[in-house]
Amino acid sequence: LLNSATASLMSTLFVLVLALPAAYALSIRPVRKWTDAMFFFLSTKMLPVVAGLLPIYLFAKNAGLLDNVWLLVILYTSMNLPIAVWMLQSFLADIPVSVIEAAHMDGAGLPTVLVRIVAPLAGPGIAATSLICFIFSWNEMLFARVLTGVVAETAPVFLTSFVTSQGLFLAQLCAASVVVSLPVLVAGFAAQDKLVQGLSLGAVK
Repeated sequence: LLNSATASLMSTLFVLVLALPAAYALSIRPVRKWTDAMFFFLSTKMLPVVAGLLPIYLFAKNAGLLDNVWLLVILYTSMNLPIAVWMLQSFLADIPVSVIEAAHMDGAGLPTVLVRIVAPLAGPGIAATSLICFIFSWNEMLFARVLTGVVAETAPVFLTSFVTSQGLFLAQLCAASVVVSLPVLVAGFAAQDKLVQGLSLGAVK
């Protein structure tokens, strides 16, 4: 559970730090050919995960990163970053540009604008994006199953230990599944108000 929490929370934090400026550049201050950039982000999700498993395993083995929770943090960050950029881009596009321009006229730099203007206004969208990235990271099992062993084993991998050659330990599996599901349920319940607001942003123009 601690490994899953570390990998999920740290990767979600890194995703937000990287995705918010990228989404800002693609929505409020659009770069040239921003639609091509958005398609590039989306194209990174077209490769089946299994197709990238072998090269990632060989890289981790040669780099000495097998059974290391920080390898999962890097992988989960790269996996969730395209989704986060797409979601945040649509949320930030609804922020009035006049507010950003007024902040610049008052002397606010880009970091100040992102932290004190954009982030509060896009709070519901950021909460929705964070929860989705957290859930995807928490539930991921393929990379964790192949790239971890004993030290960095995550909760989904732990659940597979109840399926043995001696049979299926159903009662223990059900109990462990409830425990593993609780963090996601608690996070979703705590953020349900902002989640509903975030998912409804941009629905009506």
